[in-house]
Amino acid sequence: MTVYSPDRVNRLRMVLAIVVAIGVLVAVFAAFIVADGDHRGAGVFAMVVAGMLLGASGTALRLLPDAERPAKIASVVTGVLCFVSGIGLAGTWLAFLLPLIGVGLLFLALLPDEPETGT
Repeated sequence: MTVYSPDRVNRLRMVLAIVVAIGVLVAVFAAFIVADGDHRGAGVFAMVVAGMLLGASGTALRLLPDAERPAKIASVVTGVLCFVSGIGLAGTWLAFLLPLIGVGLLFLALLPDEPETGT
């Protein structure tokens, strides 16, 4: 049973692609931090956050074409991870961006679709 309309799938795909892009960006920055050597702990933490974001959003994107319950669960988990990761990266620009994306993703994933009007 599908839980998302095609329009909702397209919107979720767009937001999840943004999460993938942010995950890649965080991974690149974390690699530079680890390579620098001064703040290895922060770099490793950022690398873990990037891995979690990439894993969750990649799984959600893979499940999204079916538009069934597993896609909904993966999208909700990705939204929660975005929110928590943003809090964990306090003091960076991601502390503002990731919770906003996470809340938006949660709203898209959890709110029901508008009923279609027949003409």
